[in-house]
Amino acid sequence: MAPRHTPAEEPIRDPLPGLRDQLTDEFGSGVPVELIDEVAQQEFHRFDEARVREFVPVFAWRRARVRLRRAA
Repeated sequence: MAPRHTPAEEPIRDPLPGLRDQLTDEFGSGVPVELIDEVAQQEFHRFDEARVREFVPVFAWRRARVRLRRAA
């Protein structure tokens, strides 16, 4: 049987690729992919100093969507 991991032992996955994919699916036809990538990185890194990390991808996604809507 495989060993079970506690939440503190779970490997941390990088949420940035998923954020980029979601934004590309939504805005890829009207916004250059380079801009989507840049905005995703900027908004994700805006929360680098956040003490609680669980909701950072959601906050970054929401902020990026607002910026990309304006660009579209």
